[in-house]
Amino acid sequence: MLLGACAAPVPDPTAAGDPPVSVRFEPSATPDQVSNVVHVLLTSPGLSSGSIALFEGTVSSYYLGKFKHGEVPSTLAGRQVPVVSWRSGAELVVAPLNPLQLGPYSLISLDGLVSEFKVSSVRPVLERFWPPSASAASPQFAVYCRPESSAVAPPSSDSLLFEPGQLAVELRPGVDESGLFGERCSHFESEHALRPGEIWVPPPLVGGWPLSPAIFGSVEPDVASPLSCQAAELAFGPGCASIADDRVTVRTPRAPLLWIVHTAWGSLIEVSDAGRPLTIDGLRPDAQVRLWGSTHELTGASRAFELELQTAPARERPILNEALADALGPEPQSEWVEVLNDGTLAVDLAAYSLQDGGGRTPLPHAVLAPHEYALLVRDDFAPNGSDAPPATGARLIRLPTLGKSGLSNAGERLALVNGMGAECSVLPALAGKAGQSLARRTPASPDSDAKAFGFGTPTPGFANDALPSAP
Repeated sequence: MLLGACAAPVPDPTAAGDPPVSVRFEPSATPDQVSNVVHVLLTSPGLSSGSIALFEGTVSSYYLGKFKHGEVPSTLAGRQVPVVSWRSGAELVVAPLNPLQLGPYSLISLDGLVSEFKVSSVRPVLERFWPPSASAASPQFAVYCRPESSAVAPPSSDSLLFEPGQLAVELRPGVDESGLFGERCSHFESEHALRPGEIWVPPPLVGGWPLSPAIFGSVEPDVASPLSCQAAELAFGPGCASIADDRVTVRTPRAPLLWIVHTAWGSLIEVSDAGRPLTIDGLRPDAQVRLWGSTHELTGASRAFELELQTAPARERPILNEALADALGPEPQSEWVEVLNDGTLAVDLAAYSLQDGGGRTPLPHAVLAPHEYALLVRDDFAPNGSDAPPATGARLIRLPTLGKSGLSNAGERLALVNGMGAECSVLPALAGKAGQSLARRTPASPDSDAKAFGFGTPTPGFANDALPSAP
């Protein structure tokens, strides 16, 4: 069976006099009420897999003519939506590989316009957490999770029928057989190993949820070989663990891995790739701790692990958690830097300085309790109607200046420096986005992790939500 992808189609002329193409949608909808995750089913004997392309918006006769002659101008290519297609009886099924945005869409072939429809319903998608949606991966183990913004639980159980081979799997609650994170996630396991070139396309809907359209495919083995650990590290699954007071930081292989980790105080699920470190926090300082769990690879292979360790005595952990440099209100008066006490000991800010490109600014006496937030602001700081206001009761630490002449919109590196001149926490130099703050993905995200920071809606004085996090 030949399956088409997002490349320009090869010539496949239909016979003269073919009847008009009839169109229907799964989930069922009229052409002007289509959902954001959809399969389009076309009834026409002349259409073959790979002969259809999908574009955002309408396609003019000029572009239809170009397409007929095998040309896809850049202005048209920028609107192309990747799809896969296959024959199912009398129908050609066209499945977009990404959730669609609101608005009109056009299906075209070498013979011209095939159909137009409009996406009028965009609903939260049950995302594929593992394997990562951008990865070609085995369907032997997969985890789907609802977005944090939705309070609706995913299906507790259901049957998924994958096309084009009509292969069924059972969706079960949680990220593993224990039902862990069952309020947010579901998973399935399969013993089916895909042949080279074979793909699985998920159904567009499960248990009332639009399902991530990311497909599964055969993969070359990419084994996450265990790392060689240094003298100060402990072997932890295929990675190497460095022990601190209330956390463990794991150096990971470059191959993507799903980590499911349990402690006596809670559990986490996280994806590492390209050597991105894994942090397990919330541990008790100066205590004997047991960690256990499993890792899963793109090939479907899994590995169990267990480790007993002694955590270090508690130490201070103030971090730079968020910063608003490119404010919508007046600058530099509207700018701020958020400090969080991410440790188990109280922290007096008088022992630290804020360093930027223009030098260091000593911080005044202010004791932060564990997990308390504070905003470093200028003396003339005042909330305005354009930017998100500080949380009710948020502590404002007023300074004569914040940065040399305010925080740079072009991006500058900020560091929290202790009395010995050592950097304790860093925010990277990333160019600002108007009205958005630079935020750490989680308080435990290491400074060295390039993926640990991103821009989003400012959250001054409370937990960040600028980037998606693990369940």
